Amino acid sequence: MGRVYLDGLRMTIQSKSYVDAMHAVLTHKGWTDRSKPMLAGMTAAAFRLSVNRRLTAESPTAYNWMAEHFLAGDFIGVASSQQAGFSFAPTFPLYARQSIESIRASIDRGTGAIFWKDDFVVAVGYRDDIGALLYSDGTEDEPLELPYEAFGINDSPYWYVQTFDDRMDADEWTIYKESLIQAAAKWEWHDPLLPERDYACGEAAYEAMARAFESGDFDRDGARQIVGRLAAARRDIADYTAELHRRWPACGAIATRYAEAADVLEEMNGLAARLPAGSGEAARLASMAEEVRGIEASAVREIRSLLRETIGNRFHDIGLR
Repeated sequence: MGRVYLDGLRMTIQSKSYVDAMHAVLTHKGWTDRSKPMLAGMTAAAFRLSVNRRLTAESPTAYNWMAEHFLAGDFIGVASSQQAGFSFAPTFPLYARQSIESIRASIDRGTGAIFWKDDFVVAVGYRDDIGALLYSDGTEDEPLELPYEAFGINDSPYWYVQTFDDRMDADEWTIYKESLIQAAAKWEWHDPLLPERDYACGEAAYEAMARAFESGDFDRDGARQIVGRLAAARRDIADYTAELHRRWPACGAIATRYAEAADVLEEMNGLAARLPAGSGEAARLASMAEEVRGIEASAVREIRSLLRETIGNRFHDIGLR
């Protein structure tokens, strides 16, 4: 009976996103020494934004996990394997067993794995003697236990697992430039996985937030979570673009705009944390959402100006490399 624990592998919550899990695995493996804001920017993960038009709590994780997480690794030279599905599918027990074997095999190679347990968490070990995975979700110092038979049984009907297979060196400047192009693409692009009647992405997400706050027809708990996670993502972007500015002076205006956006969102986060609030607070949140939209629109214009030749060569779909 096997019992394996990857000492030193622990997830911490900072970016409040998939990046927290990815950073934990890659740094423990020695595949990156970059900070979370740098990883969030280089993978373009921090630039992603989608919201349910009623600001429901699932909004920050409402995106195509398989596509986005594949690209997050691919942008920085990391190859990965993924599996996902619904726990109500007839074949779920087969996939659950296969996923557990994939996680165990990855841990045997000394590499943590990411899986979904109503948020992204990190598998840090396993114990066959009690039939459980050991995992870290950023809330406890010691690993938590998940019985094998409970894998994929979540409040949400989804299951997901990602293992990391190998890495290669990737050109640093290519990564930086591509991350900014992806920022512009995500600002202008609607995720086809999400029905537009229910969800908004990129720039349209800020407009949807403003309309929801103005109307009062929004989920209070969801709004708090959305604004909190968005504030963390924009702080990561501000730190990332500030570092780009130090390395690439032409990014100065971009860094300034994102720093301004992060400051406004930090203030928004303070207001949203007090919801439910009166109409005055909701109206202020609506106004601030529009303010951030304008600031980020300016940042994207700066990106398009800086990288106009590369962006122009991609014609109608700038997100395609």
